[in-house]
Amino acid sequence: MTAGGADPRTPDVANLQRIALKIFLDDESVLEPSDVIPVFHRWIQTQAVDGLLIDVADYSHMATGPCVLLVAHEGHYVLDRAGGRLGLQYARRQPLDGALPDRLVALGRILLRAGQLLETDTSLPGPVRFRGHEIECIANDRLLAPNRAETLTAFRPALDGFLTTLSAGASWTLTREADPRARFGVLAHTPGVATLDTIAARLRQRHASDHPDDGRRSSAPPGRATRAEASAPVSPAPAGSGSE
Repeated sequence: MTAGGADPRTPDVANLQRIALKIFLDDESVLEPSDVIPVFHRWIQTQAVDGLLIDVADYSHMATGPCVLLVAHEGHYVLDRAGGRLGLQYARRQPLDGALPDRLVALGRILLRAGQLLETDTSLPGPVRFRGHEIECIANDRLLAPNRAETLTAFRPALDGFLTTLSAGASWTLTREADPRARFGVLAHTPGVATLDTIAARLRQRHASDHPDDGRRSSAPPGRATRAEASAPVSPAPAGSGSE
């Protein structure tokens, strides 16, 4: 802070990499944190989701925040109860290629794929459905993305493009995290109702349109590291608790 109380930090969202996206369970879903632990372990065994998967951490004793983490070198898959709302979050920890709009699409594809797997997992005791018309975006970097109105102004063009793809052009209402002590975050909501399958297909179409050459060559999923690249250990810390 300066002597006058102004925050001198200027948002630099173009270089923001540590981004978390979260989708929320609908009211009819039946899911407990303990239900997900064996599912996450199976994902490690079968390499079911993107990333170099490492371990599962159980924080289900916590009243809010992360309940269960699937730790990966590139980012964490988190069953999260922050704000009292249970949902699935993907919190990126390693850099992704491309400009910010491309990185949001890549993160969305990774998250939605994991959500689709939970929705179709027959080992879970009850129905699991995620809302396709609501998504939260959090910046885990207070230096590049301080929680201020200026950050939303800078971040909004990329976010609007991402959300417009999800809703096929329908408008979204954005609510920025009001607590200045909290990380920069935006909750986005659109009146239309869509399934994860629908919005995932829209993201695939967007990616194919933006990167037509990807369909003509074989490559690893976005952001996946080789074992040599991931030789440094990763500790299973709660999402968002790393250095900012």
